[in-house]
Amino acid sequence: MGAENVRASDADREKVVEQLRHAMNEGRLTLHEYDDRLQQVYSAKTYGELNPVLADLPAQRVSRSRDVKRIPQWAVIMWTPWVFVNMLTLLIWVATGAGYFWPFWVAVPWGMALLIPTAIGITVRGNGSGSERPQIPPTPPTPPLPPTR
Repeated sequence: MGAENVRASDADREKVVEQLRHAMNEGRLTLHEYDDRLQQVYSAKTYGELNPVLADLPAQRVSRSRDVKRIPQWAVIMWTPWVFVNMLTLLIWVATGAGYFWPFWVAVPWGMALLIPTAIGITVRGNGSGSERPQIPPTPPTPPLPPTR
């Protein structure tokens, strides 16, 4: 019994669906082809029935950039206005004689208000790079060989 006869799980089907969705988003499949292949995926019972669905599509490469920790996009969007507004208040403070440091009252309360959701978001979602599930389904396990006599 080969690996193509091993029954596929729902998780395996979902991984194939994700690959099909990616191929459709890239323009490799039309909506009609995507729909036809989805029907094939959800009716497949074994790996042998799942493999032909992806046979004419290029294999998805695992990006190395996922391993690199980077600043989440939502954090950049959230903090960018704070940085520019505070640069402007510092510029105004310097231009008006640099007396009492009033930009503190702009920077600190707003910064604390942004720090709380940022800390929670990074704690809950990690680096925010999105889905951490592998894009390529794992190879099916090889079934045990029958004992020889």
